[in-house]
Formats: sequence, structure tokens, C-alpha cells
Amino acid sequence: MTTAIELRHLRHFIALAQELHFGRAAQRCHISQPPFSVSIRQLEQALGFALVERSTHEVRLTAAGAAYYEEALKVASQFERAHATAARVHQGMQGTLEVGFFASMLHRGLDRAVQVFGQSHPDVDLRLVELSTADQIPALQRHRIRYGFVHSTALPATVMSEELLCEPFVLCLPAAHPMARAAPKTGRRRAQAVDLARFKDEPFVLFARTFSPAYYDHVVSLCLSAGFHPRVRHEARHWLTVLACVSKGLGITLVPRSLVRSRYPDLCFVDLQASPVASIVRGAWLASEADDPALRAWHAVVRRYITA
Repeated sequence: MTTAIELRHLRHFIALAQELHFGRAAQRCHISQPPFSVSIRQLEQALGFALVERSTHEVRLTAAGAAYYEEALKVASQFERAHATAARVHQGMQGTLEVGFFASMLHRGLDRAVQVFGQSHPDVDLRLVELSTADQIPALQRHRIRYGFVHSTALPATVMSEELLCEPFVLCLPAAHPMARAAPKTGRRRAQAVDLARFKDEPFVLFARTFSPAYYDHVVSLCLSAGFHPRVRHEARHWLTVLACVSKGLGITLVPRSLVRSRYPDLCFVDLQASPVASIVRGAWLASEADDPALRAWHAVVRRYITA
């Protein structure tokens, strides 16, 4: 080959093969006919054989031209895919996005957010990584995850966050508890709020403070505002474990209101009178990645679908 084949040669030939007319094909490629004809001749010279047969009345593909046309289409299509893929990567809209979460987020709309994001950004592989609230920030800093959900507002300078929801705590009782028996038969939540001080002698089941310091401190603060310190009888690492312990009569607990949706059997949820302490969830990410398009797109979906 005396002339290197360039992508423009392929595009010009594809247009000619489809139009079978030099003038229309040149117009379609946005160039005048003389340089278009030169481009076709350069391609044929580089290949060493004719691709088209020209006459005063028509243009026809040779057998070699017809075969070359089919392969040229594949090359052009592959090039376009390569360009689109590279553009998405450059824009940050392709790759993997690891999101830390804790179980209660599934009762706050996380499942819906994941579904919506997956539908609107199919080239981003979003992966959920279950972590305790205490582990979310270290995981961000070590790049194990790129987005997390945290309760604390005392965050490192390297971490940015935004409040997603603020919800009150409710009392969670075993269904066999005397106060639970007065709950409506059609649901597991009492319409009438109760004074938390009435439960000062009850054993409590809480998250271990090492796994969720903010939650533990919120519950203790609520009890202190009611005039007593909770008798923490049992500690657990996961929400489902806490709820399971309560359902088995091992104690009572305080949970964010969204967990009423958990539909865990043998539980009753009761609103509290004068609940000054709320459960706050914040979305968090590294400040150095604040302009990442995929991360920003995920946060926008989270802001829409995470609800109390």
C-alpha cells in the first residue's frame, strides 16, 4: 500500500456504496465532489484493486467492493463504539460506583434509588457494600467505597456531606408488651403518643456504640431528656438483630420512624411525646471527587428517593 488508509476513506466509501452516486455521496460527507473522488481513488490504490465500476450512467460496486463495504461498516461501527465508550469514561459515566449502606437504608428508599440509577445510567456498575455507620468514613478515605450514608456531622475536612433526611425516633416494643396490646389491630403502630419516662425500668436493646456511636448517643440522649438513663441489657451489630431481640421479648428499643416499614413480625411501634432528638442521615463523599459526574448523578437520585 502506497497510501495509508484513514477513517475518512472508509466513511467516503461507505457513503458511495450506499448512494451509488459520487455527487450525492460527496454532499452527504460535506465535501465537494473532486476531493471526494480523489479519496475513493486513494483507497483503491492503497488496496490494489477497484471497489467501484464507473460509467457515464451509473456507479456499481465490484464484487470486491461489495465485500469490502460489509467489513468497512463493521470497522466504522466499532470506531463509533470506541469513541462513545471513551467519552463516557472521560465524563465519569462508566465504571464502578461502590456505595456503602446499612440495613435501615433499605426502608428509606435505597432500593428504589438503586433501580432508578441503574435504569438511567446502565454503563455505571453500582455496587452496594454493607458497612456499619462507624465504618463508612474510613471506607471512603481508603477508597473502598465512593459514597456512604452517615449519621455524624463531625466529619474530616476531606469528606463532604449533605443532609438527606431527619426523622423522629419511635419506641419499638414486643407485641406481647402490655403497651403494645393497646395498639390498633390493623397495624403495628399506635396512634397515641406515649411518655418515654414510663419505660425507665425496661431493659433496652441497642446497637453497640462501636458500630453506631451517633445512634447510641441519640437513644441515650432521648432517655436522659425523659429523666432516666437506659438500662442497656443487650447490644447488637445490625438493625435486624436489634428488632429480632425485641420481638423475642429481650427488651425494648428506640428506632428511626422509617423502620416502621420493616414489617418485622411480633413488633409494635409507638410514637413518643416531645421527641427533641432526631435521626439524621447524611450522604457523604470525598471532597476530591465532588465533581465526578457519576457520583453527582447518584447523589441527585438519592436526594429524590431517600425518604423518612
